[in-house]
Amino acid sequence: MTCTKKDIVKEVAARTGFDISSVKDIVQTMFDAMSEGLSKDGNIEIRNFGIFKVKHTPARKARNPKTSEIITVPAKKHISFKPGQLMKKRINEVLDADE
Repeated sequence: MTCTKKDIVKEVAARTGFDISSVKDIVQTMFDAMSEGLSKDGNIEIRNFGIFKVKHTPARKARNPKTSEIITVPAKKHISFKPGQLMKKRINEVLDADE
């Protein structure tokens, strides 16, 4: 099951007792701050959760499988996530419980 931003807002509102509209604004502000941090610094570390990093993929040559034409794939950036120790532990506990 996929957890959406709406699900996160509802869960935080239920746990904290704050109204949903306030929590929605806070969650959106957090996501905006994370996006800005990644675009500026390229790295966000949240203790006991994980590390978000912007990685650079250089331009490369590739072949179109239909036409066999050689094309240049432009350089791009992508985001990677490395979970922290506590996150790994929680995920493994959930997986062990499901088995």
